[in-house]
Amino acid sequence: MDNIIHIRKATKEDCPVIVELGKKTFTETYSEISSNAAVQEYVEKKISPGNIREELDNPLSCFYIGFIDDEAVAFTKLRYDRMAKGLTGKKGIEIERIYVLKEYQGVKVGKEMMEKCKQVALREEFDMIWLQVWQHNHKAVQFYQKAGFVVYDTAIFSYGKDMEQDDFLMRLDLYY
Repeated sequence: MDNIIHIRKATKEDCPVIVELGKKTFTETYSEISSNAAVQEYVEKKISPGNIREELDNPLSCFYIGFIDDEAVAFTKLRYDRMAKGLTGKKGIEIERIYVLKEYQGVKVGKEMMEKCKQVALREEFDMIWLQVWQHNHKAVQFYQKAGFVVYDTAIFSYGKDMEQDDFLMRLDLYY
């Protein structure tokens, strides 16, 4: 039997779900290659209930949650308020986060989350979608490339005291 994937826009009541998914997916991704203290510091600061509530209340961002059957297994956050490095003059929307639980990667929920991001960008007439991804997260880089994104620059992502990583900046140009 196929898993039924459903995606819906998050509400304030989804804060605990997003916090749980965010903590688990970030820890799954970074705890093997980084100091546990740095991972915990980032999680406590950026994926705290208070911070996620603020993000949910911000009209310049929106979240979508992905479900398989009735279980929340992924979420994405889109931002309307940041310009992509080196892409001035373009109307861009940022995928700040697209997190899928490890055990559900490869079952197309990530692909459906990406399609939702593209639908939002097209509906709101953005010129492009951009994102930042860790260069050594080869699985994620390949996922974005398969979705049509190309690397156009690099950036540094700091997620803890003295913890920095080299990231790719990627973009997807939208044509109407």
